[in-house]
Amino acid sequence: MATISIAGSYTGGVERVEARLIAVAGGTGVGWTSIDTAPAAGIYKGTLNGVTGGWYTLEVRSILFNNVVSTATLSRVGVGEVFVIAGQSNVQGIENHGHKASVDANARIKYVDWLLPCPDGTCQNVYPPFPQISTLNSTDQAVHIAPNGITSWAWGELGDALLSRFNVPVLFFNAAASGSSIGNWSRSADGLPAAHPHIGIQYANNPNFPYHYLRKALNFYASLFGIRAVLWHQGESDLVKNRNADPNDNTSAAEYRDSLNHVISRSRSHSNKVLLPWVISRVSYWEYGSAPFTDSEVIAGQNLTLNPTDKIFAGPETDVILIPRPDGVHLQNVTNGTQGISEMATSWNTYLDNNFFANATPYAAMAPPSLTLGCSGGTYSVMAPAGAYTYFWVSGNNDISTAFSNAQIITPGAGTYRVYLKDNFGNIILSQSVTVPGGGPTSPSLTVSASPVVAGQPVTLYAQGCMGSVSWSTGQSGYSISQTPTQTTTYSATCSIGSCASVAANIQVSTCPATATLSSPYVSGQTLTIKASNTLIGVNAIRAGANITYDAKNSVTLQPGFLAEKGSIFTAVAGVGCSN
Repeated sequence: MATISIAGSYTGGVERVEARLIAVAGGTGVGWTSIDTAPAAGIYKGTLNGVTGGWYTLEVRSILFNNVVSTATLSRVGVGEVFVIAGQSNVQGIENHGHKASVDANARIKYVDWLLPCPDGTCQNVYPPFPQISTLNSTDQAVHIAPNGITSWAWGELGDALLSRFNVPVLFFNAAASGSSIGNWSRSADGLPAAHPHIGIQYANNPNFPYHYLRKALNFYASLFGIRAVLWHQGESDLVKNRNADPNDNTSAAEYRDSLNHVISRSRSHSNKVLLPWVISRVSYWEYGSAPFTDSEVIAGQNLTLNPTDKIFAGPETDVILIPRPDGVHLQNVTNGTQGISEMATSWNTYLDNNFFANATPYAAMAPPSLTLGCSGGTYSVMAPAGAYTYFWVSGNNDISTAFSNAQIITPGAGTYRVYLKDNFGNIILSQSVTVPGGGPTSPSLTVSASPVVAGQPVTLYAQGCMGSVSWSTGQSGYSISQTPTQTTTYSATCSIGSCASVAANIQVSTCPATATLSSPYVSGQTLTIKASNTLIGVNAIRAGANITYDAKNSVTLQPGFLAEKGSIFTAVAGVGCSN
């Protein structure tokens, strides 16, 4: 079961916001549910709880006076599995190796297409852009699974396999790094320099890499989307290290275990996910030097790391797949031959068994922060929640690098804004967008349930079109109020956001008596309806050119002295009147 956070903005008057989920593929629909019963200043936020895994269409509607004001629809809402891949090139992906893609007809295997920049071989510690979700249904060479994956590799096929078992969408992120050793990962987790095992220079020319690929995936993407586990597949480079002439450069089983445990520990502390599940492949194959082309020390180190109690689970044993390999190390779907990448996908699916899913407790996405729109002295402000955060305010869906303010409260001009919050661990929390109006609050549009009304009887006044709070001249507040006027009365109301108020809007509620005697004449050009809740008595004259209606609930009496001249229009109605 999952909780879906829903937030957004609106214009006009809204008393509550409701949402529902329509099941499209898998899952169980959720009927209309109130998610915010007190939206304010154009902002709403709420949740749908207990949602089962599946593929949905989300509908959100705003309600005023128990009538639907507007409805918005968001298709392709997924509740499913999220994995982060880490290790080296046999999971990062290699171009032109026959990789396949997802074939799901409902496009439920997903990724974010973005590659962390490494110009001239120097990887940059930058924030990812606003995430745009793509479908992993292409074998195009330019597919980049954020933040560092290349091609769909085995992940489209693994996604399809998981989908066939659980009927839920699957989202992948890829933090693997080509050629990296376990020492590169463990040292860079502390920002310590480490040489690339194959070319002998600082890995990525930045001591924070390759680990920072993983940290970006956890602090940014796993924070926004949640995560089930890290899928680890690394060890080939350590076989090469163990073939070096320098025995001090070798990776023993204990060293591999300790280094990988350090990476796991760092990933958990840096993301504030103290039992983040990991799944460890057993892998070392590289046709390097003299046979054998597997390394028992590396495999032993990986096995020593396994600890289901600590949420470290066994992954596939891939050293037996596609032997020998076309390029000596990388898996490949060989044309008219062994489908090595596909076999790896199958092996991952085997090890991600029901026992794994029963024991690898996922971490949910972090709930978006609530924003507040305020106004003072004619200037609008937007406030983010207080806390141990760094604030990055951006326009629209821009990325963090475009932030124009790091304050908790901003006073921007008209436009649409959102904020990225970074907590003490580096996790990124993304708010909904909020629209700042271009002028002061708009005066409400006022209507009344009946006018004229019987003096002393109740009537309801309505205010529409105000996305702030409505204040009435009676001292009451709200989108509707009840009044019992004893005489014809003019009411006014203003729309306020913070301390900024609109120009007052006015409406007159006319009252009528129970019985009235009409003695004054009505003259040419007058068109009037005169009402009473009981009786109207006419003793007056209606001159030519006048159009007059007497409307009383019980009777209309015309006594001596009443005159309707030729050329006038006079109508008498009994049985209606002004009774409300």
